[in-house]
Parts: sequence; C-alpha cells; structure tokens
Amino acid sequence: MSDIQIVQAEDPQVADLEASGYRLLGESWGARLHLAEPPDLAKIERAVAEAEASGITIRELSVDYAGAVYELELANNADYPFTPATFQPPPERESIRGFWDSGKRIFGALDGDILVAVVVGQVVDGTGDNDFASVLSTHRGRRLGAAVAAASIVAFANEGVRVFTAGGAGVNAASLGLVRSMGFHVEEQWRSYERD
Repeated sequence: MSDIQIVQAEDPQVADLEASGYRLLGESWGARLHLAEPPDLAKIERAVAEAEASGITIRELSVDYAGAVYELELANNADYPFTPATFQPPPERESIRGFWDSGKRIFGALDGDILVAVVVGQVVDGTGDNDFASVLSTHRGRRLGAAVAAASIVAFANEGVRVFTAGGAGVNAASLGLVRSMGFHVEEQWRSYERD
C-alpha cells in the first residue's frame, strides 16, 4: 500500500518528503475572486455574451438535464487530470441527480439541444464555489467553460455573493487560464507525493 501526502508547495515538509524518497504525483492550486461592492460584472458577462453570439445557449439547468449532465461527464471523465487532490470519480446517475437535491446549481451551454459544457457550483458560508466544469471535447477551445463559469458567478453575485473559489490540477492549463481570465488569483498551491 502506498503512502500519499498532500502538502502546500511552500511547506518545509516538501524537502523532507523528497529527501525521504517520496515522488511527486501532481500539483494543484486554489484560487479566489473578490468582487467589489457593487460588483463590476462587465468582463465576466462578456464571456456569456461571446458564447451566445456564436449560437450557444447559456442557462441554468433544471434537474430535467440530469441525464445530459451524466452523459457529458461520462464522455469527459477520462480527460480529467488525476492527482490525489483533484480526482474526479466516474459519474453515477444518482450522484448527478443528487446535485440538485443537495442545493447545487448547474449552469450549462447548449449547442442546439446538445449539452456541450457544464459547471456545478454552490454557495457555502457565503462563498461561491464551483465543484467542477466540463466541456465536450468537440467544443473545447471556444471559451464555453468560461461562459458557464461566468453564468454561475453572475447568478451568485446578483444574489449578494462577493467571494468565489475555484481549484484544479496544475497540469490543466485551460482550467487555470479560465479562472485567471475571470479575475481569480491563485492563493494556494499544493503538491501530492507518494511513497511505495
């Protein structure tokens, strides 16, 4: 059985782990966005407007879309980068339906009637947090992940939320670029180590 250790990148324990034979499995990050009062959402709203100008519909999804979210996640699961800190388990139909039951909110991008991007988020203790974003491989590179993330931020901001968090695997440059384009600042970096 292997021993997994997840530590902040600047933790002095990093040198000890590396000297003790632990190998680096992956890196991850945590970012935060602070909106002013009142918030200026123009830059964030542009991401939604750009997607809609290309013929994509961006909207909050009802539980009627649970099957489509499941299919999207099934198609994309193998593409998620793996680190012990950022693992995205394969989807299960009931856990997808459970998003709505647990109060999470889902925003999607529709190309016609096909769900091509989704973000799942919620407000916890006054902070907006996106659990994950997912874009169908055929629609990547069109900023649809940014559009659905922006839709969730705008919706939560209109309800009074001013602080948002996001995180992801260090190897996922698209995800990091997305959150930075929305005004997030990386505040934490983590390293995952393993020793057999």
